[in-house]
Amino acid sequence: MIYYTKEHFLESPDFPFHIAPYKFRTNAIAPHKHEFIECVFVAEGEGEHIYRGETYPIARGDFFVIEPQAEHGYRVTGSVPMVVYNILFLPELLETELRQLSQVTPFIRFFYLEPMIRVSSEFQYHLKLTVNEGLETTFLLDRIVGEYRKKDLGYRLCVKAMLMELFISLSRWYEKRVSEPLSAVRDEKSVMAWVCEFAKLHYAQPIMMEQIYQMCGMSAAAFTAKFKQYAGKTFMEYRNEVRIGMACELLCNSSDKIIHISQEVGFNDLSHFNKAFKQLTGKTPGQFRSGGSDLREQVFPPQLLIAPSHQKM
Repeated sequence: MIYYTKEHFLESPDFPFHIAPYKFRTNAIAPHKHEFIECVFVAEGEGEHIYRGETYPIARGDFFVIEPQAEHGYRVTGSVPMVVYNILFLPELLETELRQLSQVTPFIRFFYLEPMIRVSSEFQYHLKLTVNEGLETTFLLDRIVGEYRKKDLGYRLCVKAMLMELFISLSRWYEKRVSEPLSAVRDEKSVMAWVCEFAKLHYAQPIMMEQIYQMCGMSAAAFTAKFKQYAGKTFMEYRNEVRIGMACELLCNSSDKIIHISQEVGFNDLSHFNKAFKQLTGKTPGQFRSGGSDLREQVFPPQLLIAPSHQKM
């Protein structure tokens, strides 16, 4: 299995980004994984996308997101070359902007939730753009490619601004197409399982509870009761355990200051972090760090532990 790190493609640690159009004829891209986010736009041709062992047809106008650590590959099926734009980046490239967009439910559905549910045949796993939307996207992507290649004064700011324009446009188009809640197409147990996976993958995002209810198609009371029945605890308790589990990982394997670790895992208030940490572990973050990594497995069940390779989006 080929594994691509950020050093393979991304420009630099302070600008973890890459974009390029690629033309595939009869060749295939072997299954691989990477530690960064990959956004794909099919500008021409048609083919197949192999994602986590499942095969999906792709064609001109398709736009989709590949989350870090997901195994996938491509092959051309049509008689003409397939042209795709690949946008690769780490979340920290747009940390502030992504936090703001996290308040927009359609953005969350497309960029966070949709990759988790695409294996269901009842969901479109990509956004199919209209002709006009595709032309608008191609024009914007060509502008980003031009800025990225020329690297003129201020190109990084231009790239980030145009990326946000692209993401907002995609979120608006996605909102027009998708309105059904998860509960309309899946049983409650599957919905709760997706919510748990969502919490583990995006533990640091400032997602509001109202957005979770909306995506699940449930009232606050119904969601709270069903989640607690499924997980044995409230959603906030579950997410806090995930966050503290990741904080334990960082305390054991990094030299970052505790206040920075607190922010990294989603706590903006250090005192709140310290209180939640001691409540779950019985120790302060400093005491835990002094105790070594052997304490981590004693505190959390395996299903709540998060490997450091998981990237936040």
